[in-house]
Amino acid sequence: MNLKTADIKRIIKERPNRALVDAAQAQAKKLAVHIAGIGMDDYLEKINSFENDDQKRNRQKYAKSNVDLFDRVTRPIDEVFTARGGSVHYNLPQTQERQFREALSSVEWGYSLRRWMDRVARIYYLMDPMGMVYMEVSPDGSAYPTYKSVMNVYDYQPNGRDLEYIIFKTNKKDEFRVVDDTFDRIVRFDGESIRTVSDQTFPNYFGYVPGRILSDIIKPGTMMFTSILWTVVELADQYLRDGSVKSIFKLLHGFPKYWQYGAACPTCNGTKYVGADLCKTCNGTGKKLKYDPADSITLPIPREKDPVLAPDVAGYVTPDIDGWKTMTDELTLLEALIERTVWGTHRREDASNDTATGRFIDVQPVNRRLNEISDWAEDMEKFVTDAMGEFMYPQTYKPSSVSYGRRYLIESPDTLWEKYEKARGAGSPQCTLDELLKDYFHAKYSHDHGALHRALRLMKLEPFVHQSIAEAKIAIGETEDYIAKVYFSEWLGTLQEPEILVSPLETLRANLKAYAAAKEKAPQAQPQPIGFNN
Repeated sequence: MNLKTADIKRIIKERPNRALVDAAQAQAKKLAVHIAGIGMDDYLEKINSFENDDQKRNRQKYAKSNVDLFDRVTRPIDEVFTARGGSVHYNLPQTQERQFREALSSVEWGYSLRRWMDRVARIYYLMDPMGMVYMEVSPDGSAYPTYKSVMNVYDYQPNGRDLEYIIFKTNKKDEFRVVDDTFDRIVRFDGESIRTVSDQTFPNYFGYVPGRILSDIIKPGTMMFTSILWTVVELADQYLRDGSVKSIFKLLHGFPKYWQYGAACPTCNGTKYVGADLCKTCNGTGKKLKYDPADSITLPIPREKDPVLAPDVAGYVTPDIDGWKTMTDELTLLEALIERTVWGTHRREDASNDTATGRFIDVQPVNRRLNEISDWAEDMEKFVTDAMGEFMYPQTYKPSSVSYGRRYLIESPDTLWEKYEKARGAGSPQCTLDELLKDYFHAKYSHDHGALHRALRLMKLEPFVHQSIAEAKIAIGETEDYIAKVYFSEWLGTLQEPEILVSPLETLRANLKAYAAAKEKAPQAQPQPIGFNN
Protein backbone atom coordinates (compact mmCIF):
# COMPACT_ATOMS: atom_id res chain seq x y z
CA MET A 1 0.00 0.00 0.00
CA ASN A 2 1.22 3.49 -0.88
CA LEU A 3 0.03 6.20 1.52
CA LYS A 4 -0.54 9.72 0.32
CA THR A 5 -0.27 12.71 2.65
CA ALA A 6 -4.06 12.82 3.03
CA ASP A 7 -4.11 9.12 3.91
CA ILE A 8 -1.46 9.60 6.59
CA LYS A 9 -3.35 12.57 8.06
CA ARG A 10 -6.59 10.58 8.19
CA ILE A 11 -4.96 7.53 9.80
CA ILE A 12 -3.16 9.56 12.48
CA LYS A 13 -6.33 11.51 13.24
CA GLU A 14 -8.81 8.64 13.22
CA ARG A 15 -6.66 5.58 14.12
CA PRO A 16 -8.88 3.13 12.17
CA ASN A 17 -7.27 0.09 13.83
CA ARG A 18 -7.19 1.51 17.34
CA ALA A 19 -9.35 -1.28 18.83
CA LEU A 20 -7.00 -3.92 17.45
CA VAL A 21 -3.85 -2.12 18.64
CA ASP A 22 -5.33 -1.49 22.11
CA ALA A 23 -6.31 -5.15 22.48
CA ALA A 24 -2.87 -6.28 21.29
CA GLN A 25 -1.14 -3.98 23.77
CA ALA A 26 -3.35 -5.15 26.64
CA GLN A 27 -2.52 -8.75 25.74
CA ALA A 28 1.22 -7.99 25.64
CA LYS A 29 1.10 -6.24 29.03
CA LYS A 30 -0.59 -9.23 30.65
CA LEU A 31 1.83 -11.76 29.15
CA ALA A 32 4.83 -9.58 30.09
CA VAL A 33 3.76 -9.67 33.76
CA HIS A 34 3.91 -13.45 33.86
CA ILE A 35 6.82 -14.19 31.50
CA ALA A 36 9.18 -11.32 32.40
CA GLY A 37 7.75 -9.89 35.64
CA ILE A 38 7.25 -6.50 33.94
CA GLY A 39 4.51 -4.35 35.52
CA MET A 40 3.77 -6.86 38.28
CA ASP A 41 3.14 -4.29 41.05
CA ASP A 42 0.35 -2.58 39.11
CA TYR A 43 -1.04 -5.95 38.03
CA LEU A 44 -1.56 -7.29 41.57
CA GLU A 45 -4.97 -5.92 42.46
CA LYS A 46 -6.28 -5.31 45.94
CA ILE A 47 -8.24 -8.27 47.24
CA ASN A 48 -11.41 -6.46 48.30
CA SER A 49 -12.96 -7.35 51.66
CA PHE A 50 -9.79 -9.20 52.67
CA GLU A 51 -7.04 -6.57 52.88
CA ASN A 52 -6.58 -2.85 53.35
CA ASP A 53 -4.33 -0.54 51.33
CA ASP A 54 -1.31 -1.08 53.60
CA GLN A 55 -1.67 -4.86 53.34
CA LYS A 56 -1.95 -4.61 49.55
CA ARG A 57 1.25 -2.54 49.38
CA ASN A 58 3.09 -5.09 51.51
CA ARG A 59 1.85 -7.94 49.33
CA GLN A 60 3.03 -6.11 46.20
CA LYS A 61 6.40 -5.43 47.81
CA TYR A 62 7.14 -9.02 48.76
CA ALA A 63 5.37 -10.94 45.98
CA LYS A 64 7.49 -13.23 43.82
CA SER A 65 6.98 -13.06 40.07
CA ASN A 66 6.02 -15.97 37.80
CA VAL A 67 9.24 -15.67 35.79
CA ASP A 68 10.70 -18.93 37.11
CA LEU A 69 7.39 -20.75 36.59
CA PHE A 70 7.19 -19.82 32.91
CA ASP A 71 10.88 -20.53 32.40
CA ARG A 72 10.23 -24.09 33.57
CA VAL A 73 7.03 -24.50 31.58
CA THR A 74 8.54 -23.23 28.31
CA ARG A 75 11.90 -25.01 28.66
CA PRO A 76 10.97 -27.79 26.16
CA ILE A 77 10.98 -25.14 23.40
CA ASP A 78 14.79 -25.29 23.63
CA GLU A 79 14.49 -28.51 21.64
CA VAL A 80 13.17 -26.64 18.58
CA PHE A 81 16.54 -24.94 18.19
CA THR A 82 18.75 -27.91 19.12
CA ALA A 83 16.95 -30.82 17.45
CA ARG A 84 18.91 -33.05 15.09
CA GLY A 85 18.34 -32.80 11.37
CA GLY A 86 17.13 -29.91 9.25
CA SER A 87 18.85 -27.95 6.52
CA VAL A 88 19.08 -24.49 4.96
CA HIS A 89 19.65 -23.91 1.24
CA TYR A 90 20.42 -20.58 -0.41
CA ASN A 91 19.90 -20.26 -4.16
CA LEU A 92 23.03 -18.22 -4.81
CA PRO A 93 26.30 -18.61 -6.72
CA GLN A 94 29.07 -20.09 -4.59
CA THR A 95 30.95 -16.83 -3.95
CA GLN A 96 27.81 -14.93 -3.00
CA GLU A 97 26.64 -17.79 -0.80
CA ARG A 98 29.84 -17.58 1.26
CA GLN A 99 29.31 -13.84 1.70
CA PHE A 100 25.66 -14.37 2.59
CA ARG A 101 26.45 -17.02 5.19
CA GLU A 102 28.93 -14.62 6.75
CA ALA A 103 26.26 -11.91 6.92
CA LEU A 104 23.83 -14.35 8.57
CA SER A 105 26.46 -15.31 11.16
CA SER A 106 26.04 -11.93 12.90
CA VAL A 107 22.68 -10.21 12.37
CA GLU A 108 22.01 -8.39 15.67
CA TRP A 109 23.61 -8.37 19.15
CA GLY A 110 26.37 -10.54 17.69
CA TYR A 111 23.94 -13.43 17.25
CA SER A 112 23.79 -15.64 14.19
CA LEU A 113 20.33 -15.70 12.63
CA ARG A 114 19.49 -19.09 14.18
CA ARG A 115 20.71 -17.91 17.58
CA TRP A 116 18.75 -14.67 17.18
CA MET A 117 15.63 -16.71 16.48
CA ASP A 118 16.21 -18.60 19.73
CA ARG A 119 17.28 -15.72 21.99
CA VAL A 120 15.12 -12.89 20.66
CA ALA A 121 12.30 -13.91 18.33
CA ARG A 122 11.01 -16.85 20.34
CA ILE A 123 10.80 -14.84 23.59
CA TYR A 124 8.58 -12.23 21.99
CA TYR A 125 6.65 -14.88 20.07
CA LEU A 126 5.48 -15.97 23.53
CA MET A 127 5.27 -12.55 25.20
CA ASP A 128 4.28 -10.07 22.47
CA PRO A 129 2.42 -12.06 19.80
CA MET A 130 1.17 -8.97 17.93
CA GLY A 131 4.64 -7.42 17.92
CA MET A 132 6.81 -7.75 14.82
CA VAL A 133 10.04 -9.02 13.41
CA TYR A 134 11.04 -5.98 11.37
CA MET A 135 13.89 -5.50 8.90
CA GLU A 136 15.98 -2.38 9.40
CA VAL A 137 18.77 -0.95 7.24
CA SER A 138 21.91 0.22 9.03
CA PRO A 139 23.86 3.38 8.11
CA ASP A 140 26.48 1.21 6.40
CA GLY A 141 23.79 -0.15 4.06
CA SER A 142 23.22 -3.64 5.50
CA ALA A 143 19.84 -5.15 6.36
CA TYR A 144 19.23 -6.92 9.67
CA PRO A 145 16.24 -8.17 11.73
CA THR A 146 14.92 -6.40 14.82
CA TYR A 147 12.05 -6.87 17.23
CA LYS A 148 9.42 -4.13 17.33
CA SER A 149 7.02 -4.11 20.28
CA VAL A 150 3.32 -3.60 19.71
CA MET A 151 3.58 -1.06 22.55
CA ASN A 152 5.39 1.25 20.10
CA VAL A 153 2.73 0.94 17.41
CA TYR A 154 0.37 3.88 16.91
CA ASP A 155 -1.60 2.17 14.15
CA TYR A 156 -1.04 -0.60 11.62
CA GLN A 157 -3.02 -2.53 9.04
CA PRO A 158 -2.37 -6.31 9.10
CA ASN A 159 -2.94 -8.46 6.05
CA GLY A 160 -2.67 -11.87 7.63
CA ARG A 161 0.74 -11.65 9.30
CA ASP A 162 2.07 -9.20 6.72
CA LEU A 163 1.41 -5.48 6.98
CA GLU A 164 -0.03 -2.91 4.58
CA TYR A 165 1.42 -0.01 6.58
CA ILE A 166 2.81 0.75 10.05
CA ILE A 167 2.80 4.01 11.96
CA PHE A 168 5.17 3.93 14.93
CA LYS A 169 5.21 6.26 17.89
CA THR A 170 8.42 8.25 18.40
CA ASN A 171 9.98 10.03 21.37
CA LYS A 172 8.22 13.23 20.31
CA LYS A 173 4.48 13.46 20.84
CA ASP A 174 3.77 15.16 17.50
CA GLU A 175 6.09 12.97 15.38
CA PHE A 176 5.35 9.59 13.83
CA ARG A 177 7.36 7.12 11.76
CA VAL A 178 5.30 6.03 8.75
CA VAL A 179 6.27 2.97 6.70
CA ASP A 180 4.45 1.85 3.54
CA ASP A 181 5.52 0.01 0.39
CA THR A 182 7.37 3.04 -0.97
CA PHE A 183 8.73 5.20 1.85
CA ASP A 184 10.02 5.12 5.42
CA ARG A 185 9.56 8.65 6.77
CA ILE A 186 9.06 10.83 9.82
CA VAL A 187 6.03 13.14 9.78
CA ARG A 188 4.87 15.90 12.12
CA PHE A 189 1.18 16.36 12.91
CA ASP A 190 -0.08 19.32 14.95
CA GLY A 191 -3.71 18.20 15.04
CA GLU A 192 -4.70 19.76 11.74
CA SER A 193 -1.83 19.92 9.27
CA ILE A 194 0.80 17.30 8.52
CA ARG A 195 4.38 17.82 7.34
CA THR A 196 7.01 15.34 6.21
CA VAL A 197 10.47 15.83 7.71
CA SER A 198 12.54 15.97 4.52
CA ASP A 199 15.86 14.83 5.98
CA GLN A 200 14.09 11.86 7.60
CA THR A 201 12.45 10.48 4.46
CA PHE A 202 14.01 7.40 2.86
CA PRO A 203 12.99 5.04 0.10
CA ASN A 204 11.71 1.68 1.27
CA TYR A 205 14.39 -0.51 -0.30
CA PHE A 206 12.35 -3.69 0.18
CA GLY A 207 9.33 -2.62 -1.87
CA TYR A 208 6.97 -3.86 0.84
CA VAL A 209 6.49 -3.18 4.54
CA PRO A 210 9.42 -5.24 5.92
CA GLY A 211 7.69 -6.54 9.02
CA ARG A 212 5.87 -9.71 9.99
CA ILE A 213 3.62 -10.22 13.01
CA LEU A 214 5.36 -12.55 15.43
CA SER A 215 2.66 -15.09 16.24
CA ASP A 216 0.89 -17.42 13.83
CA ILE A 217 -1.84 -18.49 16.29
CA ILE A 218 -5.24 -16.88 15.79
CA LYS A 219 -7.04 -16.16 19.06
CA PRO A 220 -10.59 -17.56 18.84
CA GLY A 221 -13.30 -14.92 18.67
CA THR A 222 -10.90 -12.11 17.81
CA MET A 223 -9.14 -10.61 14.82
CA MET A 224 -5.67 -10.89 16.29
CA PHE A 225 -2.88 -13.38 16.88
CA THR A 226 -2.01 -14.70 20.30
CA SER A 227 0.55 -16.70 22.27
CA ILE A 228 0.61 -20.44 22.96
CA LEU A 229 0.42 -19.33 26.62
CA TRP A 230 -2.85 -17.39 26.36
CA THR A 231 -4.86 -20.38 27.61
CA VAL A 232 -3.05 -20.39 30.96
CA VAL A 233 -3.17 -16.67 31.78
CA GLU A 234 -6.07 -17.09 34.23
CA LEU A 235 -4.24 -19.94 35.97
CA ALA A 236 -1.11 -17.79 36.05
CA ASP A 237 -3.11 -14.94 37.61
CA GLN A 238 -4.21 -17.28 40.37
CA TYR A 239 -0.66 -18.61 40.82
CA LEU A 240 0.69 -15.07 41.15
CA ARG A 241 -2.02 -14.03 43.61
CA ASP A 242 -1.75 -17.17 45.75
CA GLY A 243 2.02 -16.92 45.74
CA SER A 244 1.87 -13.32 46.97
CA VAL A 245 -0.48 -14.35 49.79
CA LYS A 246 1.90 -17.15 50.78
CA SER A 247 4.84 -14.72 50.83
CA ILE A 248 2.99 -12.43 53.25
CA PHE A 249 1.93 -15.41 55.36
CA LYS A 250 5.56 -16.52 55.70
CA LEU A 251 6.74 -13.03 56.68
CA LEU A 252 3.97 -12.38 59.21
CA HIS A 253 3.44 -15.83 60.66
CA GLY A 254 6.40 -17.96 59.61
CA PHE A 255 8.59 -17.24 62.65
CA PRO A 256 8.07 -19.19 65.89
CA LYS A 257 7.24 -16.82 68.76
CA TYR A 258 8.90 -17.39 72.13
CA TRP A 259 6.92 -16.92 75.32
CA GLN A 260 7.44 -17.37 79.07
CA TYR A 261 5.90 -16.18 82.28
CA GLY A 262 7.16 -12.75 83.18
CA ALA A 263 9.82 -12.28 85.85
CA ALA A 264 10.39 -9.20 87.98
CA CYS A 265 12.91 -6.65 86.79
CA PRO A 266 16.21 -7.38 88.58
CA THR A 267 16.95 -3.63 88.94
CA CYS A 268 13.73 -2.37 90.57
CA ASN A 269 12.52 -5.78 91.83
CA GLY A 270 9.17 -5.18 90.17
CA THR A 271 8.50 -1.81 91.86
CA LYS A 272 8.88 0.11 88.55
CA TYR A 273 10.95 2.81 90.27
CA VAL A 274 14.51 3.31 91.36
CA GLY A 275 14.20 5.91 94.01
CA ALA A 276 11.85 8.54 92.65
CA ASP A 277 12.61 7.84 89.01
CA LEU A 278 11.11 5.31 86.63
CA CYS A 279 13.35 2.29 86.20
CA LYS A 280 15.35 2.65 82.98
CA THR A 281 16.05 -1.08 82.76
CA CYS A 282 12.41 -2.11 82.40
CA ASN A 283 11.06 1.28 81.20
CA GLY A 284 8.78 1.40 84.18
CA THR A 285 7.06 -1.94 83.48
CA GLY A 286 8.43 -3.77 86.50
CA LYS A 287 9.10 -6.79 84.22
CA LYS A 288 12.35 -8.23 82.98
CA LEU A 289 12.51 -7.35 79.29
CA LYS A 290 15.67 -9.10 78.14
CA TYR A 291 16.63 -12.71 78.73
CA ASP A 292 20.03 -14.32 78.34
CA PRO A 293 20.21 -17.94 77.13
CA ALA A 294 22.03 -18.80 80.37
CA ASP A 295 19.23 -17.38 82.50
CA SER A 296 17.27 -19.88 84.54
CA ILE A 297 13.69 -19.70 85.75
CA THR A 298 13.31 -20.32 89.48
CA LEU A 299 9.89 -21.49 90.63
CA PRO A 300 8.72 -21.62 94.25
CA ILE A 301 8.01 -25.02 95.74
CA PRO A 302 4.29 -25.56 95.18
CA ARG A 303 2.16 -25.71 98.30
CA GLU A 304 -0.79 -28.01 98.75
CA LYS A 305 -3.45 -27.40 96.08
CA ASP A 306 -1.11 -25.03 94.15
CA PRO A 307 -1.06 -25.70 90.35
CA VAL A 308 2.13 -27.30 89.07
CA LEU A 309 3.39 -25.06 86.23
CA ALA A 310 6.57 -26.85 85.19
CA PRO A 311 7.43 -27.59 82.46
CA ASP A 312 4.85 -25.24 80.93
CA VAL A 313 6.51 -22.02 82.08
CA ALA A 314 7.98 -21.17 78.64
CA GLY A 315 7.79 -22.34 75.05
CA TYR A 316 7.22 -21.46 71.39
CA VAL A 317 4.08 -20.67 69.46
CA THR A 318 4.76 -22.44 66.16
CA PRO A 319 3.37 -21.18 62.81
CA ASP A 320 0.40 -22.79 61.08
CA ILE A 321 2.37 -25.52 59.30
CA ASP A 322 -0.77 -27.15 57.87
CA GLY A 323 -1.93 -23.89 56.31
CA TRP A 324 1.55 -23.25 54.92
CA LYS A 325 1.70 -26.76 53.43
CA THR A 326 -1.75 -26.37 51.86
CA MET A 327 -0.65 -23.16 50.14
CA THR A 328 2.45 -24.91 48.79
CA ASP A 329 0.38 -27.87 47.56
CA GLU A 330 -2.04 -25.50 45.81
CA LEU A 331 0.82 -23.78 43.97
CA THR A 332 2.21 -27.18 42.93
CA LEU A 333 -1.21 -28.17 41.59
CA LEU A 334 -1.54 -24.91 39.65
CA GLU A 335 1.88 -25.40 38.05
CA ALA A 336 0.92 -28.93 37.01
CA LEU A 337 -2.32 -27.61 35.46
CA ILE A 338 -0.44 -24.90 33.56
CA GLU A 339 2.06 -27.43 32.24
CA ARG A 340 -0.65 -29.90 31.25
CA THR A 341 -2.61 -27.16 29.45
CA VAL A 342 0.40 -25.96 27.45
CA TRP A 343 1.85 -29.38 26.57
CA GLY A 344 -1.12 -31.75 26.80
CA THR A 345 0.67 -33.91 29.37
CA HIS A 346 2.77 -33.57 32.51
CA ARG A 347 6.15 -34.60 33.84
CA ARG A 348 6.84 -37.24 36.44
CA GLU A 349 7.29 -35.72 39.87
CA ASP A 350 9.91 -38.35 40.73
CA ALA A 351 11.75 -38.11 37.41
CA SER A 352 15.51 -38.40 37.93
CA ASN A 353 17.42 -37.40 34.85
CA ASP A 354 19.85 -34.77 33.69
CA THR A 355 17.86 -33.30 30.79
CA ALA A 356 16.45 -29.78 30.84
CA THR A 357 12.91 -30.88 30.04
CA GLY A 358 12.28 -33.63 32.56
CA ARG A 359 10.41 -36.85 31.82
CA PHE A 360 7.01 -36.40 30.22
CA ILE A 361 4.39 -39.10 30.75
CA ASP A 362 3.29 -38.90 27.11
CA VAL A 363 5.67 -37.44 24.52
CA GLN A 364 3.23 -37.39 21.58
CA PRO A 365 1.35 -34.17 22.48
CA VAL A 366 4.68 -32.53 23.30
CA ASN A 367 6.03 -33.50 19.89
CA ARG A 368 2.92 -32.09 18.22
CA ARG A 369 3.30 -28.76 20.02
CA LEU A 370 7.03 -28.60 19.24
CA ASN A 371 6.31 -29.33 15.58
CA GLU A 372 3.92 -26.36 15.51
CA ILE A 373 6.59 -24.12 17.00
CA SER A 374 9.16 -25.45 14.51
CA ASP A 375 6.77 -24.58 11.67
CA TRP A 376 6.60 -21.03 13.04
CA ALA A 377 10.39 -20.79 13.42
CA GLU A 378 11.02 -22.04 9.87
CA ASP A 379 8.59 -19.51 8.44
CA MET A 380 10.02 -16.59 10.41
CA GLU A 381 13.64 -17.48 9.69
CA LYS A 382 12.80 -17.81 5.99
CA PHE A 383 11.18 -14.36 6.07
CA VAL A 384 14.35 -12.81 7.50
CA THR A 385 16.66 -14.84 5.25
CA ASP A 386 14.80 -13.91 2.08
CA ALA A 387 14.54 -10.23 3.07
CA MET A 388 18.30 -10.05 3.65
CA GLY A 389 19.04 -12.07 0.49
CA GLU A 390 16.84 -9.94 -1.76
CA PHE A 391 18.34 -6.79 -0.24
CA MET A 392 21.95 -7.92 -0.75
CA TYR A 393 21.54 -9.65 -4.13
CA PRO A 394 18.46 -8.20 -5.86
CA GLN A 395 19.46 -9.58 -9.26
CA THR A 396 20.49 -13.14 -8.37
CA TYR A 397 18.74 -14.13 -5.15
CA LYS A 398 15.93 -16.69 -5.25
CA PRO A 399 13.80 -17.83 -2.28
CA SER A 400 15.62 -19.95 0.30
CA SER A 401 14.64 -23.27 1.81
CA VAL A 402 14.69 -23.44 5.62
CA SER A 403 14.01 -26.69 7.44
CA TYR A 404 14.43 -27.25 11.19
CA GLY A 405 15.34 -30.59 12.75
CA ARG A 406 12.45 -32.54 14.28
CA ARG A 407 14.28 -35.11 16.44
CA TYR A 408 13.37 -33.59 19.79
CA LEU A 409 15.16 -35.03 22.81
CA ILE A 410 12.33 -34.66 25.30
CA GLU A 411 12.95 -38.02 26.97
CA SER A 412 15.63 -38.76 29.54
CA PRO A 413 18.71 -40.87 28.71
CA ASP A 414 17.39 -43.62 31.00
CA THR A 415 14.09 -43.76 29.13
CA LEU A 416 15.83 -43.82 25.75
CA TRP A 417 18.16 -46.60 26.89
CA GLU A 418 15.18 -48.66 28.02
CA LYS A 419 13.58 -48.19 24.58
CA TYR A 420 16.82 -49.20 22.88
CA GLU A 421 17.25 -52.31 25.04
CA LYS A 422 13.64 -53.32 24.43
CA ALA A 423 13.99 -52.86 20.65
CA ARG A 424 17.27 -54.79 20.62
CA GLY A 425 15.70 -57.65 22.57
CA ALA A 426 12.80 -57.71 20.12
CA GLY A 427 15.15 -58.07 17.15
CA SER A 428 14.35 -54.69 15.59
CA PRO A 429 16.03 -53.78 12.27
CA GLN A 430 19.57 -52.44 12.34
CA CYS A 431 18.56 -48.96 11.14
CA THR A 432 16.01 -48.69 13.95
CA LEU A 433 18.58 -49.66 16.56
CA ASP A 434 21.04 -47.17 15.08
CA GLU A 435 18.54 -44.32 15.46
CA LEU A 436 17.59 -45.31 19.01
CA LEU A 437 21.22 -45.53 20.08
CA LYS A 438 21.95 -42.14 18.50
CA ASP A 439 18.98 -40.66 20.38
CA TYR A 440 20.42 -42.06 23.61
CA PHE A 441 23.85 -40.55 22.98
CA HIS A 442 22.37 -37.17 22.00
CA ALA A 443 20.35 -37.07 25.24
CA LYS A 444 23.18 -38.30 27.46
CA TYR A 445 25.76 -35.89 26.04
CA SER A 446 23.44 -33.01 25.18
CA HIS A 447 25.74 -30.56 26.99
CA ASP A 448 29.07 -32.17 26.03
CA HIS A 449 29.61 -32.00 22.27
CA GLY A 450 33.07 -33.54 22.51
CA ALA A 451 31.78 -36.64 24.31
CA LEU A 452 28.87 -36.87 21.85
CA HIS A 453 31.20 -36.74 18.84
CA ARG A 454 33.39 -39.46 20.41
CA ALA A 455 30.44 -41.75 21.20
CA LEU A 456 29.00 -41.46 17.67
CA ARG A 457 32.38 -42.24 16.07
CA LEU A 458 32.93 -45.27 18.30
CA MET A 459 29.43 -46.48 17.43
CA LYS A 460 30.49 -46.52 13.77
CA LEU A 461 33.81 -48.19 14.54
CA GLU A 462 32.80 -51.12 16.75
CA PRO A 463 31.82 -54.16 14.66
CA PHE A 464 28.25 -55.36 15.29
CA VAL A 465 27.74 -52.65 17.88
CA HIS A 466 24.26 -53.87 18.83
CA GLN A 467 25.45 -57.39 19.72
CA SER A 468 27.48 -58.74 22.62
CA ILE A 469 30.67 -60.69 21.87
CA ALA A 470 28.84 -63.97 22.52
CA GLU A 471 25.96 -62.98 20.25
CA ALA A 472 28.36 -61.96 17.49
CA LYS A 473 30.18 -65.31 17.67
CA ILE A 474 26.93 -67.20 17.20
CA ALA A 475 25.85 -64.91 14.35
CA ILE A 476 29.04 -64.73 12.28
CA GLY A 477 31.52 -67.20 13.75
CA GLU A 478 35.17 -66.44 14.34
CA THR A 479 35.58 -64.15 11.35
CA GLU A 480 37.85 -61.11 11.02
CA ASP A 481 35.07 -58.81 12.20
CA TYR A 482 34.40 -61.01 15.21
CA ILE A 483 38.09 -60.97 16.21
CA ALA A 484 38.06 -57.17 15.84
CA LYS A 485 35.06 -56.95 18.17
CA VAL A 486 36.79 -59.16 20.75
CA TYR A 487 39.81 -56.83 20.90
CA PHE A 488 37.92 -53.56 20.36
CA SER A 489 38.09 -52.27 23.96
CA GLU A 490 41.75 -53.30 24.32
CA TRP A 491 42.64 -51.59 21.02
CA LEU A 492 40.76 -48.46 22.08
CA GLY A 493 43.01 -48.18 25.13
CA THR A 494 46.07 -47.87 22.88
CA LEU A 495 44.79 -44.69 21.18
CA GLN A 496 45.21 -41.08 22.19
CA GLU A 497 42.02 -39.01 22.40
CA PRO A 498 42.87 -36.82 19.36
CA GLU A 499 43.30 -39.98 17.25
CA ILE A 500 39.77 -41.09 18.16
CA LEU A 501 38.25 -37.70 17.43
CA VAL A 502 39.93 -36.66 14.17
CA SER A 503 41.46 -39.68 12.40
CA PRO A 504 39.54 -40.89 9.31
CA LEU A 505 37.19 -43.73 10.18
CA GLU A 506 38.61 -45.98 7.45
CA THR A 507 42.10 -45.52 8.89
CA LEU A 508 40.88 -46.42 12.37
CA ARG A 509 39.02 -49.51 11.10
CA ALA A 510 42.12 -50.75 9.32
CA ASN A 511 44.19 -50.10 12.43
CA LEU A 512 41.69 -52.04 14.58
CA LYS A 513 41.71 -55.08 12.29
CA ALA A 514 45.51 -55.10 12.11
CA TYR A 515 45.74 -54.89 15.91
CA ALA A 516 43.20 -57.70 16.37
CA ALA A 517 44.92 -59.94 13.80
CA ALA A 518 48.31 -59.44 15.47
CA LYS A 519 46.87 -60.23 18.90
CA GLU A 520 45.18 -63.37 17.59
CA LYS A 521 48.42 -64.69 16.00
CA ALA A 522 50.68 -63.82 18.94
CA PRO A 523 51.71 -66.88 21.05
CA GLN A 524 49.90 -67.09 24.32
CA ALA A 525 52.06 -66.61 27.39
CA GLN A 526 52.48 -69.87 29.34
CA PRO A 527 51.66 -69.78 33.04
CA GLN A 528 54.81 -69.95 35.20
CA PRO A 529 55.01 -72.59 37.96
CA ILE A 530 55.03 -71.18 41.42
CA GLY A 531 58.15 -72.25 43.42
CA PHE A 532 60.18 -71.28 46.42
CA ASN A 533 63.89 -70.61 46.57
CA ASN A 534 65.54 -72.43 49.40
